[in-house]
Formats: sequence, structure tokens, C-alpha cells
Amino acid sequence: MNGVWPVKNKSSGFTLIELMVVVLLVALVVLVSTQVPLFTFGFWREGTERLRMQRDANYAMIYIQRKLRPASFLVAPAVPNYAEGEVYDSLTIGGDTFEVDINNHDLVENGDTVISGDVGTKFIVERSGPGAIRMTLTLVRGSVQTTFRTAVKLRN
Repeated sequence: MNGVWPVKNKSSGFTLIELMVVVLLVALVVLVSTQVPLFTFGFWREGTERLRMQRDANYAMIYIQRKLRPASFLVAPAVPNYAEGEVYDSLTIGGDTFEVDINNHDLVENGDTVISGDVGTKFIVERSGPGAIRMTLTLVRGSVQTTFRTAVKLRN
């Protein structure tokens, strides 16, 4: 061997390409694992807001029903004589008027807010038959919308 040692070509580590592939795979795993909770949280937040809106709309309609039922014992014009099939954007019970304020889009009673909403909030009243009034409240807050319908049978 005349004094020259043979050089062995031994690789004792990772190549640059192998390291880049591993870093890319770890980055993808981290990206996916952080997006799943954020995606889920968005659905949870929207569902919570929709539930809150449904609760608020339900309370508002119950409030209007409670105002309307005793008034229906009274003689007209306590409850307006709506024509059957006609659609109105307000309801007047005695001296109280429920309508959507065109400036701030809230459902108001004589100017006082019953329930707050955004652009697109609608309150529709129609006579649905003899002695019955049907009310529909479409409540909009941000990108979430819910519709609540109820009917009240008048007693007079």
C-alpha cells in the first residue's frame, strides 16, 4: 500500500434535499394543525351568534305578543283593522307602534329599541285569517341572519 491510505466515501448524515423535505413536511403538519382549531372556532362563533339572535328575536316576539293579547280584548282601533293578505311593515297596538327604524335598523316600539339589528332587518305584519295576525321578524347582525315567525289569534 505504499503509504497512501485509501479514502473511504462514507456519508454519515442527511443530504440537503432530505433535510428540506423533512422541514417541508413538518411545516405542512403545523399549518394543518393550527388551521383546524381556527376553522372550528369560526363555526362555533357563528353558531353562538345565531343562537343569541334567535333568543333575542324570540324575546322580542314574545314581548309584542304580550302587548297584543290584552289589546285584542279592547275594541278597535286598539288593534288596526289590517286587510287579509295585505303586508305591513309596522304594527300599532293602542298607542304603541312596532316597526324597524330606517336609520339604525333596530326594531323599535315608539322610538325605544326592542331589539337591535343591522341593514336588512325586516318586520312584516299581515292578517292571516279571521282574527289572526302573522308577524315575521328577519334579524340581521353582520353576516348572520335569522328569521322568526309567530302568529297571534285576536280575541275580539
